[in-house]
Amino acid sequence: MASTYTRGGRHYARWKDASGRWRHQATKCRTKRDAERFAVDLERKAERQRAGLEPLPTDAPTMTFAQLYEWWWSEYGSNLRGATDSYWRKRLLPDLGCLSLQEVTAPIIEGVLQQQAGELSAKSLNGLRGMLHTIFAKAKKRGIWVGSNPAADVERRRAPRRIFDTLRAEEVPALLHHVGAGWRALFATAVWTGMRKGELLGLRKRDVNLLDGEITVRRSYDATTTKGDHEEVIPIADPLMPLLREAIEDSPSDYVFPAADGSMRPPETRLQHVLRRALGRAGIVLGYEHVCRRKGCAFKKKFDDDDERRCPKCNMLLYARAIPRPLRFHDLRGTTATLLARAGVSLVVAQRMLRHTDPRLTANIYSRVDIGDLRAGINRLGIPQPLVASLSYGSCRSVVGDLSR
Repeated sequence: MASTYTRGGRHYARWKDASGRWRHQATKCRTKRDAERFAVDLERKAERQRAGLEPLPTDAPTMTFAQLYEWWWSEYGSNLRGATDSYWRKRLLPDLGCLSLQEVTAPIIEGVLQQQAGELSAKSLNGLRGMLHTIFAKAKKRGIWVGSNPAADVERRRAPRRIFDTLRAEEVPALLHHVGAGWRALFATAVWTGMRKGELLGLRKRDVNLLDGEITVRRSYDATTTKGDHEEVIPIADPLMPLLREAIEDSPSDYVFPAADGSMRPPETRLQHVLRRALGRAGIVLGYEHVCRRKGCAFKKKFDDDDERRCPKCNMLLYARAIPRPLRFHDLRGTTATLLARAGVSLVVAQRMLRHTDPRLTANIYSRVDIGDLRAGINRLGIPQPLVASLSYGSCRSVVGDLSR
C-alpha cells in the first residue's frame, strides 16, 4: 500500500511499481496530504500499467514540464489570439516547471491550484486547469506525452455567475458627449454594433462600406480572424454613419481608429480608463467622495451629489471626486444587447448583431433586464386593482385562514 514519510524537510512517496518492486521518490509537495495523494496516484498508475492500460514509464519521453511548455508555446501558444505567456509562466512554471511529466499528476495540479486560490478567482483557476489540459492534449496528439491527461481528473471550481452593469438608452448620449472627440467615434461604434475591443482596434477602412451601410467584422487586432473564427456582416445604424465617416476621413492610415502615428492601437490600450473618466464627467456615478484639501486632515465622506461643502474639522473646501458606476468597456457590448431587448427586437436579431453561434449565450449573459423591466412585467399579471384595494388587513388574514383549512 502506498505511503509517505518525511526526511530532511522533504516528503517522500513509497509505492510498488508496475514490476512489483518498492520504489521511493522525493516529491515537490509542500504538505503531507498532497504527498499522500501523489503516492496513491503513483500506485494506481502502476496498477493500470500492470493491467496494460497505460505505457510503462520507461516508454515515455523524459521531459520536464518546463520543456513541454516551451514546446507548446513555440508550436501553438504563440499563435493564439490574446495569448498571455507571462501570466501562464508566473502561475504554472514555479511549481511545475522542474517536475518530469510523469510527476505532473492530478493531485499535484490540484495542490498548485489550491495554493493560488487565495489570490485568484474560481474562473481564473479553471482557466489554469484548462490551459494544462490543452498543453497535455496537444502533446498527446503529437506523441510527446503517452499517458492520460492529468488535468482531466482535476475537478473544475464552481464559478459564480456575475451580473454586470449596462447603460440605459438615455445615458448613452451623455457618455458620448463627455468621452472626448478623439474617442467618440470608437465608443459610439462599440455601442451601436456590439463589437469587441480587439475588433474595433483592428477595424480597417476597407471593412467599412458606408455606401451600403455595412461593416464586415473579420479580424481582432492584427489577427486574421475574430474570437468566433468567422467573418460576419453587420449593419451601420443611421446615427453612427456620420461619426464613422468622420473617423475614416481623419485617419492617416488604413485603420479606422488608429493611434496618433497611424499604427494600430495595442491590446494594452486603456479604454477602461477613458470610460471611467467619461462616466464621472457625465454624472453616471454611484455618488461622490468629498475629500478635504488640507494636508494631513484626511477627512472624506461619500455624498449623493457634488455640491460644494466644507470640512467639518478644519472648514477647508472639500474636493468632490466622482465614483463612476462599475462598468467595463466590454459592458458596452452588453449594453447593445440589453437595449435591443428593451426595444422589443427579437433574440435572433440580437444574436446576429453580437455574432454568437449559440443563442443561449445571447439570452443568458448579454441580455440584462433591470428592476424596472421586472416591475413592468409583474404588473401585467392582470389581478384587478379594485379587488386588491378592497382587501383590508383583517380580510386578508381571514382569506389566508380559509385557505389553510
